[in-house]
Amino acid sequence: MFFNLKKLKARITYFLMVVLVLSGCDYEVSPWSTDAECSNEVSIERNIERLKAYEQEVGVRSEYQVAIISDPQQYPGTFEDLIKHVNTLPEVDFILLTGDLADTGVKAEYEWVCKVMEKAKQPIFAVIGNHDALAFGKEIWAKVFGPEDYSFTYQNSKFIAYNDNKYEFENVPDRDWLAAEAAGDDQRDYTMVFSHIPPWDFDLPLSQELKDLGVDLGVHGHEHSFDYWQLTNVQLPHYVVTSTKKKGFGLLTINSSDYTLENCTTDGCVVAQVRNR
Repeated sequence: MFFNLKKLKARITYFLMVVLVLSGCDYEVSPWSTDAECSNEVSIERNIERLKAYEQEVGVRSEYQVAIISDPQQYPGTFEDLIKHVNTLPEVDFILLTGDLADTGVKAEYEWVCKVMEKAKQPIFAVIGNHDALAFGKEIWAKVFGPEDYSFTYQNSKFIAYNDNKYEFENVPDRDWLAAEAAGDDQRDYTMVFSHIPPWDFDLPLSQELKDLGVDLGVHGHEHSFDYWQLTNVQLPHYVVTSTKKKGFGLLTINSSDYTLENCTTDGCVVAQVRNR
Protein backbone atom coordinates (compact mmCIF):
# COMPACT_ATOMS: atom_id res chain seq x y z
CA MET A 1 0.00 0.00 0.00
CA PHE A 2 1.33 3.42 -0.94
CA PHE A 3 1.21 6.17 1.70
CA ASN A 4 1.48 9.86 0.95
CA LEU A 5 3.49 10.85 4.03
CA LYS A 6 3.07 14.56 3.31
CA LYS A 7 -0.74 14.35 3.20
CA LEU A 8 -0.80 12.16 6.32
CA LYS A 9 1.28 14.68 8.27
CA ALA A 10 -1.00 17.50 7.09
CA ARG A 11 -4.12 15.64 8.28
CA ILE A 12 -2.58 14.87 11.65
CA THR A 13 -1.58 18.51 12.06
CA TYR A 14 -5.11 19.68 11.18
CA PHE A 15 -6.65 17.19 13.63
CA LEU A 16 -4.38 18.37 16.43
CA MET A 17 -5.24 22.01 15.73
CA VAL A 18 -8.98 21.26 15.90
CA VAL A 19 -8.52 19.44 19.22
CA LEU A 20 -6.54 22.35 20.65
CA VAL A 21 -9.12 24.91 19.53
CA LEU A 22 -12.07 22.95 20.94
CA SER A 23 -10.27 22.23 24.19
CA GLY A 24 -9.85 25.99 24.71
CA CYS A 25 -13.51 26.81 24.05
CA ASP A 26 -16.72 26.48 25.99
CA TYR A 27 -18.20 24.22 23.35
CA GLU A 28 -22.00 24.30 23.10
CA VAL A 29 -23.25 20.74 22.81
CA SER A 30 -26.92 21.63 22.27
CA PRO A 31 -28.85 24.84 21.54
CA TRP A 32 -31.83 23.47 23.49
CA SER A 33 -30.47 24.45 26.89
CA THR A 34 -32.39 26.86 29.13
CA ASP A 35 -29.47 28.16 31.19
CA ALA A 36 -28.89 31.36 29.23
CA GLU A 37 -25.90 33.32 30.47
CA CYS A 38 -27.60 36.64 31.17
CA SER A 39 -26.77 38.87 34.12
CA ASN A 40 -29.36 39.84 36.71
CA GLU A 41 -29.15 43.42 35.36
CA VAL A 42 -31.74 42.58 32.68
CA SER A 43 -34.31 41.06 35.04
CA ILE A 44 -37.59 42.88 35.55
CA GLU A 45 -37.16 42.89 39.33
CA ARG A 46 -33.71 44.47 39.07
CA ASN A 47 -34.88 47.19 36.68
CA ILE A 48 -37.84 48.07 38.89
CA GLU A 49 -35.34 48.53 41.71
CA ARG A 50 -33.15 50.71 39.50
CA LEU A 51 -36.07 52.92 38.47
CA LYS A 52 -37.22 53.36 42.09
CA ALA A 53 -33.71 54.37 43.12
CA TYR A 54 -33.50 56.85 40.24
CA GLU A 55 -36.87 58.37 41.14
CA GLN A 56 -35.75 58.87 44.73
CA GLU A 57 -32.58 60.53 43.44
CA VAL A 58 -34.20 62.99 41.01
CA GLY A 59 -37.48 63.62 42.83
CA VAL A 60 -40.47 64.98 40.93
CA ARG A 61 -39.88 65.42 37.20
CA SER A 62 -42.02 68.02 35.41
CA GLU A 63 -41.39 66.17 32.15
CA TYR A 64 -39.58 62.99 31.12
CA GLN A 65 -39.26 60.63 28.19
CA VAL A 66 -39.60 56.90 27.61
CA ALA A 67 -37.88 55.18 24.66
CA ILE A 68 -39.77 52.35 22.95
CA ILE A 69 -37.90 49.64 21.04
CA SER A 70 -39.33 46.45 19.57
CA ASP A 71 -38.49 43.24 17.74
CA PRO A 72 -34.69 43.13 18.00
CA GLN A 73 -34.85 39.48 16.86
CA GLN A 74 -32.01 38.60 14.43
CA TYR A 75 -30.53 42.11 14.60
CA PRO A 76 -28.43 42.41 17.79
CA GLY A 77 -26.02 44.80 16.04
CA THR A 78 -28.76 47.24 15.05
CA PHE A 79 -30.32 46.85 18.51
CA GLU A 80 -26.99 47.85 20.03
CA ASP A 81 -26.84 50.92 17.76
CA LEU A 82 -30.29 51.99 18.99
CA ILE A 83 -29.35 51.47 22.64
CA LYS A 84 -26.19 53.51 22.17
CA HIS A 85 -28.25 56.31 20.62
CA VAL A 86 -30.88 56.24 23.39
CA ASN A 87 -28.03 56.43 25.91
CA THR A 88 -27.26 59.90 24.51
CA LEU A 89 -30.81 61.22 25.10
CA PRO A 90 -30.70 62.93 28.52
CA GLU A 91 -34.47 63.10 29.08
CA VAL A 92 -35.08 59.35 28.63
CA ASP A 93 -35.65 57.85 32.07
CA PHE A 94 -36.34 54.26 31.00
CA ILE A 95 -36.88 51.98 28.00
CA LEU A 96 -39.81 49.76 27.05
CA LEU A 97 -38.79 46.74 24.96
CA THR A 98 -42.01 45.47 23.44
CA GLY A 99 -41.23 41.86 22.64
CA ASP A 100 -39.72 39.44 20.16
CA LEU A 101 -36.28 39.67 21.68
CA ALA A 102 -35.54 36.24 20.18
CA ASP A 103 -36.48 34.70 16.85
CA THR A 104 -36.62 30.96 17.58
CA GLY A 105 -36.48 31.03 21.37
CA VAL A 106 -33.06 29.41 21.80
CA LYS A 107 -30.62 30.41 24.49
CA ALA A 108 -27.96 31.87 22.17
CA GLU A 109 -30.46 34.47 20.94
CA TYR A 110 -31.30 35.48 24.48
CA GLU A 111 -27.62 35.78 25.32
CA TRP A 112 -27.07 38.09 22.34
CA VAL A 113 -29.93 40.39 23.32
CA CYS A 114 -28.96 40.33 27.01
CA LYS A 115 -25.47 41.59 26.19
CA VAL A 116 -27.02 44.56 24.42
CA MET A 117 -29.61 45.25 27.13
CA GLU A 118 -26.83 45.37 29.71
CA LYS A 119 -25.39 48.36 27.84
CA ALA A 120 -28.48 50.51 28.42
CA LYS A 121 -27.81 53.33 30.88
CA GLN A 122 -31.49 53.49 31.76
CA PRO A 123 -33.69 50.79 33.30
CA ILE A 124 -35.07 48.60 30.52
CA PHE A 125 -38.33 46.64 30.74
CA ALA A 126 -39.08 43.78 28.35
CA VAL A 127 -42.47 42.22 27.66
CA ILE A 128 -42.78 38.76 26.09
CA GLY A 129 -43.48 38.38 22.36
CA ASN A 130 -44.70 35.43 20.31
CA HIS A 131 -41.20 34.46 19.09
CA ASP A 132 -39.87 34.66 22.64
CA ALA A 133 -41.99 31.67 23.67
CA LEU A 134 -40.88 29.29 20.91
CA ALA A 135 -38.69 26.24 21.65
CA PHE A 136 -37.60 26.62 25.31
CA GLY A 137 -38.31 30.35 25.30
CA LYS A 138 -40.92 30.23 28.06
CA GLU A 139 -38.45 28.61 30.46
CA ILE A 140 -35.63 30.94 29.47
CA TRP A 141 -37.87 34.00 29.86
CA ALA A 142 -38.88 32.96 33.38
CA LYS A 143 -35.26 32.41 34.42
CA VAL A 144 -33.81 35.55 32.82
CA PHE A 145 -36.56 38.18 33.04
CA GLY A 146 -39.16 36.82 35.44
CA PRO A 147 -42.94 37.28 35.09
CA GLU A 148 -44.88 37.61 31.84
CA ASP A 149 -47.27 40.10 33.49
CA TYR A 150 -46.03 42.83 35.79
CA SER A 151 -46.34 46.53 36.59
CA PHE A 152 -44.41 49.44 38.05
CA THR A 153 -45.07 53.05 38.95
CA TYR A 154 -43.04 56.13 38.12
CA GLN A 155 -43.76 59.83 38.58
CA ASN A 156 -47.38 59.18 39.63
CA SER A 157 -48.09 57.03 36.56
CA LYS A 158 -48.52 53.29 36.32
CA PHE A 159 -47.08 51.13 33.54
CA ILE A 160 -48.63 47.69 33.11
CA ALA A 161 -46.96 45.00 30.99
CA TYR A 162 -49.16 42.11 29.91
CA ASN A 163 -48.73 38.94 27.86
CA ASP A 164 -51.12 38.82 24.89
CA ASN A 165 -49.42 36.07 22.85
CA LYS A 166 -52.35 33.88 21.88
CA TYR A 167 -50.11 31.67 19.73
CA GLU A 168 -48.25 29.97 22.59
CA PHE A 169 -50.44 30.79 25.61
CA GLU A 170 -54.06 30.23 26.58
CA ASN A 171 -56.40 32.71 28.26
CA VAL A 172 -54.28 35.78 27.56
CA PRO A 173 -54.38 38.55 28.36
CA ASP A 174 -55.37 37.94 31.96
CA ARG A 175 -58.31 40.33 32.13
CA ASP A 176 -58.91 39.92 35.86
CA TRP A 177 -55.28 40.73 36.57
CA LEU A 178 -55.42 43.77 34.27
CA ALA A 179 -58.50 45.06 36.08
CA ALA A 180 -56.84 44.65 39.47
CA GLU A 181 -53.67 46.41 38.29
CA ALA A 182 -55.55 49.32 36.72
CA ALA A 183 -57.65 49.93 39.82
CA GLY A 184 -57.10 53.33 41.40
CA ASP A 185 -56.55 55.10 38.10
CA ASP A 186 -58.26 58.27 39.34
CA GLN A 187 -55.36 58.81 41.75
CA ARG A 188 -52.70 58.77 39.00
CA ASP A 189 -51.64 61.06 36.19
CA TYR A 190 -51.69 58.20 33.67
CA THR A 191 -52.23 54.48 33.40
CA MET A 192 -50.39 53.02 30.42
CA VAL A 193 -50.22 49.44 29.22
CA PHE A 194 -47.68 47.75 26.99
CA SER A 195 -47.67 44.40 25.24
CA HIS A 196 -46.09 42.87 22.17
CA ILE A 197 -49.22 42.62 20.01
CA PRO A 198 -51.87 45.36 19.65
CA PRO A 199 -55.44 44.21 20.35
CA TRP A 200 -56.10 41.36 17.94
CA ASP A 201 -58.71 41.92 15.22
CA PHE A 202 -60.91 39.22 16.76
CA ASP A 203 -60.38 40.70 20.24
CA LEU A 204 -60.89 44.40 19.56
CA PRO A 205 -63.28 44.64 22.54
CA LEU A 206 -60.09 44.59 24.64
CA SER A 207 -59.53 48.22 23.64
CA GLN A 208 -62.90 49.20 25.10
CA GLU A 209 -62.23 47.14 28.23
CA LEU A 210 -58.90 48.88 28.77
CA LYS A 211 -60.55 52.25 28.22
CA ASP A 212 -63.21 51.39 30.80
CA LEU A 213 -60.43 50.49 33.27
CA GLY A 214 -59.03 54.00 32.92
CA VAL A 215 -56.09 53.16 30.64
CA ASP A 216 -54.79 56.21 28.77
CA LEU A 217 -52.46 54.60 26.20
CA GLY A 218 -51.43 51.20 24.83
CA VAL A 219 -47.89 50.65 23.51
CA HIS A 220 -47.03 47.71 21.25
CA GLY A 221 -44.72 46.21 18.62
CA HIS A 222 -45.13 43.07 16.45
CA GLU A 223 -46.22 44.77 13.22
CA HIS A 224 -42.71 45.97 12.22
CA SER A 225 -44.00 49.38 11.14
CA PHE A 226 -44.98 52.58 12.89
CA ASP A 227 -48.70 53.03 13.51
CA TYR A 228 -50.84 55.04 15.92
CA TRP A 229 -54.55 54.33 15.96
CA GLN A 230 -57.70 54.32 17.99
CA LEU A 231 -61.09 52.80 17.38
CA THR A 232 -63.48 55.60 16.48
CA ASN A 233 -66.07 54.50 19.01
CA VAL A 234 -63.51 53.88 21.80
CA GLN A 235 -60.89 56.65 21.54
CA LEU A 236 -58.11 54.76 23.34
CA PRO A 237 -54.84 55.36 21.45
CA HIS A 238 -52.61 52.38 20.63
CA TYR A 239 -49.09 53.23 19.56
CA VAL A 240 -47.16 50.65 17.51
CA VAL A 241 -43.40 51.01 17.12
CA THR A 242 -41.45 49.74 14.12
CA SER A 243 -38.92 46.91 14.25
CA THR A 244 -35.26 47.17 15.18
CA LYS A 245 -34.43 45.93 11.67
CA LYS A 246 -35.78 49.24 10.32
CA LYS A 247 -33.56 51.18 12.76
CA GLY A 248 -36.48 52.96 14.37
CA PHE A 249 -37.76 53.56 17.88
CA GLY A 250 -40.54 55.47 19.58
CA LEU A 251 -40.20 58.37 21.99
CA LEU A 252 -42.92 59.02 24.54
CA THR A 253 -42.78 62.41 26.29
CA ILE A 254 -44.87 62.72 29.44
CA ASN A 255 -45.82 65.59 31.71
CA SER A 256 -48.64 65.98 34.21
CA SER A 257 -51.05 67.50 31.67
CA ASP A 258 -50.31 65.67 28.41
CA TYR A 259 -48.15 63.20 26.53
CA THR A 260 -46.82 63.07 22.97
CA LEU A 261 -45.38 60.30 20.81
CA GLU A 262 -42.71 60.52 18.12
CA ASN A 263 -41.50 58.13 15.45
CA CYS A 264 -37.71 58.23 15.53
CA THR A 265 -34.51 57.04 13.91
CA THR A 266 -31.01 57.94 14.95
CA ASP A 267 -31.30 60.87 12.51
CA GLY A 268 -34.31 62.51 14.13
CA CYS A 269 -37.98 62.26 15.12
CA VAL A 270 -41.39 63.11 13.67
CA VAL A 271 -44.47 63.64 15.84
CA ALA A 272 -46.89 60.71 15.50
CA GLN A 273 -50.50 61.53 14.62
CA VAL A 274 -53.26 59.26 15.87
CA ARG A 275 -55.75 57.98 13.29
CA ASN A 276 -59.27 56.66 13.69
CA ARG A 277 -60.13 53.21 12.40
